[in-house]
Amino acid sequence: MSLDVVCAGAPFLDITFAGFGRMPALGEERMAASVEYTPGGLANVALGLTRLGLDAAIWAPVGEDISGRLLAGMLADEGIDWLGPPASATAVSAVMPLDGERGFLTVCPEFEIDREALAELAPRAVVIDLPAVDRVPDGVDGYAVTGDVDARRLAGALPEALSQARALIVNESEARYLTGCSDAESAARALAEHGPDAVVTLGAEGAVCAGEHGLVRAQAPAVKAADTNGAGDLFTAAWVWADLAGAPPAERLALAVTYAALSVRVPTTRDGALTLEAFRREAPPLDAIIPPNGARR
Repeated sequence: MSLDVVCAGAPFLDITFAGFGRMPALGEERMAASVEYTPGGLANVALGLTRLGLDAAIWAPVGEDISGRLLAGMLADEGIDWLGPPASATAVSAVMPLDGERGFLTVCPEFEIDREALAELAPRAVVIDLPAVDRVPDGVDGYAVTGDVDARRLAGALPEALSQARALIVNESEARYLTGCSDAESAARALAEHGPDAVVTLGAEGAVCAGEHGLVRAQAPAVKAADTNGAGDLFTAAWVWADLAGAPPAERLALAVTYAALSVRVPTTRDGALTLEAFRREAPPLDAIIPPNGARR
């Protein structure tokens, strides 16, 4: 098997409750208007990459519980292979979007990533959680991501293997945890000193990227946010896609910021992740820099 990108880490089953006026207090029950079951976590990155025309797969233990069976079916419907040994449990998040933000309640079984199994898939690139960045096979571009929990744990003690990664993509709060810096630009520069391009996303304010090219910034288009969950994952997907297509850093950043921003206009990442054709239609100011043939080999 030969793939464009392997997302190495837990895919989540996201259960999104939408249409409620405020979060329930302890001991209180409130009613939501709807509930959606969708892929989440690194599955969102694989979804964005697939919608943009790349061959993407997930490597992680495959849950054989009811959540895993449901998630596997959803991934298969999107043409995404979920590869790995069997497991008894699946990562699940309850997602509660409200007023353009969201709350989570999550469970994620721990496991180790098999470096040899990744190498056998012969991917062009691997998107992987920061603590496991040393599992990226030799000669393969690695894109590291993280979450708040790991960012707090790794504060001031970034993995040495990060120096071999092509990029580190984090949000502003994660960047601050990792570096202790008070602003995104300083944090991006500090992270880039470890070797990779360092990208810090800023939500509605866009993103910054520091690296050998210096510091670049991109503003996000103004949109009305319905659900911001997964926007960072789709930013990562678009950054990797644009990088594999050979776009320079400023163009990568503009494409990724816009792709992520356009996704938040509707509930769920599944509905917000645009295909390449839809991206062209929805982002005409960027048409000149959207790779004409995507990023396929």
